[in-house]
Amino acid sequence: MAETQYTYDIQHAGYDFDQYDLKGIATYDLFLSEFNNFPWQEEVGQSNGGSEATISVKNKSANVDLFVSVVGKPNEFAYLIGIVEPTVKKTLFGFGKEKQIRWLKIYLTEDALEVKEAFQLFFENKYSSLKGKLNNLPLFLEQEAVK
Repeated sequence: MAETQYTYDIQHAGYDFDQYDLKGIATYDLFLSEFNNFPWQEEVGQSNGGSEATISVKNKSANVDLFVSVVGKPNEFAYLIGIVEPTVKKTLFGFGKEKQIRWLKIYLTEDALEVKEAFQLFFENKYSSLKGKLNNLPLFLEQEAVK
């Protein structure tokens, strides 16, 4: 079986929503280093109509993305942990044919350890444990993914 490939990208505060810096292959240790060294406090609230600071990791094999972003002000902010994954949705108010879509759920936490633990589960392909962990956090947003 082929090894799962993860890639990651970074959006700094104020980037256009479709602008990001592709970084390449990701590992959990590399993510931890990026997360720990990222200027979250300096960039939170500096979106100026663009995106907030975000680190996104993609699991190409499973077509699942996990990202961390921030919301708030430099002296009081929280992390947003978002997961985008394929799901099946029925058309015509639930009575029509099924179609596959990408679904986004974003959760809120003030604890950086929660972020690190979620990404560890993601990199270990432990999706049921990851979903259980995320479901214990407050839900911030849920909708069909834009891209």
